[in-house]
Amino acid sequence: MAESLSKITAIFETAKELTMEAAASARTATASLGEDGVFRQRDVQRYLNSRHEKEKLVGMKAIATMMSKGQDVTEYFPDVVKNSAAQTLEVRKLVYIYLLRYGQQESDLALLSINAIQKSLGDQNPQIRAMAIKVLSGIKVPSIAPIILLGIRKAIVDMSAIVRRAAAVAIGKCFELDKSNLETLVGYLVTLLADKSFYVVGSAVQTFVNICPDRLDMLHTNYRRYCNMLADIEEWGQVCVLDMLTRYVRVYVPKGSMVKKQKDEFYSDDEESGKEAEEQQEDFVIDPDLEMLLAAAKPLLQSRNSAVVLAAVNLFNALVPEADLSFLGPPLVRLLSRPSEIQYVVLSNIAVLAIQNNELFAPYLKYFYVFPSDTPEIAKLKIEALTLSCSESTVSEVLSELQYYATSVDKFLVAEAVRAIGRCAQTSNEIARRCLRWLLKQIHSTDHTLVGESLTVIRYIIQLSPKDHIKTVAKLAVALDSAKVSLARASIIWLVGEFAGIARYIAPDVLRKCAKNFADEDESTKLQIVLLAAKLYSYYIEDKPVQEDQEQEDQQLEPTIRPPADPMDLLFDYIMLLARYDTSYDLRDRARLYKSVLSNQSSAPVAKLLLQAPKPSPHAPSPSQGKEKFLIGSSALVCARISEARPLPPWSSDTPDASIRDEIKNEETPVFASLPKKVKPTPKKGKKEIKKKKVVVEKIKQVKPKSVKKAEEDYHTTLDEFFGEPAATSAPVMVEEVEDSEQEQDEKEEAEDSESEVEIIVEVSDDSEEEESEDDSEDEVSEGDDENEEEEGDSEEEGSESASDDQVETEDESDDAAARGLLSGQ
Repeated sequence: MAESLSKITAIFETAKELTMEAAASARTATASLGEDGVFRQRDVQRYLNSRHEKEKLVGMKAIATMMSKGQDVTEYFPDVVKNSAAQTLEVRKLVYIYLLRYGQQESDLALLSINAIQKSLGDQNPQIRAMAIKVLSGIKVPSIAPIILLGIRKAIVDMSAIVRRAAAVAIGKCFELDKSNLETLVGYLVTLLADKSFYVVGSAVQTFVNICPDRLDMLHTNYRRYCNMLADIEEWGQVCVLDMLTRYVRVYVPKGSMVKKQKDEFYSDDEESGKEAEEQQEDFVIDPDLEMLLAAAKPLLQSRNSAVVLAAVNLFNALVPEADLSFLGPPLVRLLSRPSEIQYVVLSNIAVLAIQNNELFAPYLKYFYVFPSDTPEIAKLKIEALTLSCSESTVSEVLSELQYYATSVDKFLVAEAVRAIGRCAQTSNEIARRCLRWLLKQIHSTDHTLVGESLTVIRYIIQLSPKDHIKTVAKLAVALDSAKVSLARASIIWLVGEFAGIARYIAPDVLRKCAKNFADEDESTKLQIVLLAAKLYSYYIEDKPVQEDQEQEDQQLEPTIRPPADPMDLLFDYIMLLARYDTSYDLRDRARLYKSVLSNQSSAPVAKLLLQAPKPSPHAPSPSQGKEKFLIGSSALVCARISEARPLPPWSSDTPDASIRDEIKNEETPVFASLPKKVKPTPKKGKKEIKKKKVVVEKIKQVKPKSVKKAEEDYHTTLDEFFGEPAATSAPVMVEEVEDSEQEQDEKEEAEDSESEVEIIVEVSDDSEEEESEDDSEDEVSEGDDENEEEEGDSEEEGSESASDDQVETEDESDDAAARGLLSGQ
């Protein structure tokens, strides 16, 4: 008992000492850290050049730490390259990460690690092999492109899917390094595209999109397999596969169409059946291959990755736009609960879809309400989505929400809300009248932004149908007295002058009121008053009868005021004199221009063209208008500067047959159909082996003399006795064909000499050496024949039997014996 306790005590003491030593070594390893956690160069180099793997790992971790902080660690490149053949997996990974980061900067030193990386391609660990091909292709040195090709060629047939996936990525990097190897890389890519592992297919398709996106013919036999494994591919691979299949379908699959179908009810009256015959339903009929893709892509609408959802939405929108796509609304609306960056992208795509179909998001208007925490960009897109979803059924909800935003303290939100109300007014005349009534009430508001934007929208609405809004112009003229905002006053005066030809009794009175306080008005208002006076006078001189011009001697030096023949002449001259002595250069120049044009009645056509030119009907499009040409999920919807977006190919009118998409299956035809019923062949025998044996027998038959043929007839008899059937019924097909060829070659065999026979026999023995395996049934037949021949003791029969043994056996000793037997028989 005491001895056992002493042993336990000794064990604990030993463990304590080991723990203390480990702690001391750990303190030593971390002692090189400074006070701020900075490694010293000499300590890191000492660790990297150490013989112990643990210290190498400490040094590589130190370098990784410095890399993560953005420090330049190129000075350690020679020391790191030495560890490229380290035994520890962790050290190799860190070395490979370092080489990927700094391999291009130090290309000459990076070449020193190529041999070690090439050796890693044959490592037992698949992770090491994958990282080796990744690093090899990541060192962007053009001189090692052939080495990368060799590594890719080896990796594409690797047993591990991790290595094959790394090879797919390496193909894209090798193409960027040297584009002259495109055909070779495409050949490797075809192998990876046909890979059965979904882990490899995603990366292979990404590489396909990068190097040869127009070679869609490479995907014929893989189309249906991709549809079946679509849900198993990684998320970012699904994005590429969906985009690639969308383009493939538009080129090689027929487009769906609407077909009218009539309801057939057997038990119905004639009158009712006649009525139902008139009422027909339309069904959307699509190709089975397209239906397979749509069925496989629909579950991806519930993916957690927003990019996958947008790619699936793009697929449905591009392939079946005529179908009912109401199921696309909930997946997109669900993404609005994500961070603001994702919300911005999703709302940009929702706006494009709403332009194409405004009923798509009508049931989900509450998801587009603006929250105080929303950024201005997101708030703008939400208001746009509300506007695009506005219709006769949703106008009340949309306008009430926009009117609430117009009373906000946020100036940006107020301006966007009023502009959105103007876009809603373009939907129908009823909605326009409703919007106009609300906007006219906002003219007396103290918010300058609200008043200015409201008048701008009012001007747009009036210009849509001027004759229907004469009373609206009169209301604006009345509101001019109470309007205090200079922008509002300038907009009202411009509206009155724009419609002066229609409302002749309104514009002169407005000009009279404005002339009283001309000196106190803002510069923008003064400009509009001068413009109003010029427009009114242009209409006046157009209606005035033509009179002869009266020339005055000093008219060029100082224009005189004409006698007040009409109040309009006096009012126009008074406004021009006020503007002539104003402090604004722009105002004085405008007044001088209008005076020179309108002073002479012969220049009335010029004045009419200048001041009465018809204005086109204003149209305030949605901010996202024009982005329909971009794909859903494309970065061009977010980054407006991207102009070279790859569009979808048009639908092909002449599509090939669906059989081109049949998968190629390597199935061998069974060989046992030609054998007798009672013969039980071994399952190891293949068709290829039987054909090879038959050719060998034919070669021997063409050179054997009559003595050998006699021995072979005995051989057949022995074979029949072995199977237990008569020779006429149990002889294999192979022997019958040999016998037929033997009759045809009788004359040639008699004419051959012994020298040619010896040469042919040696040739047959070489063929027998090339055979890799034989079945057990023929071995047993040959052994039975050997026993019968030994009892008969005929040397010629032994030679024939050894020749037949050369066709069956594969060992060198049996081949030599067969050759010697044939020579001795001759």
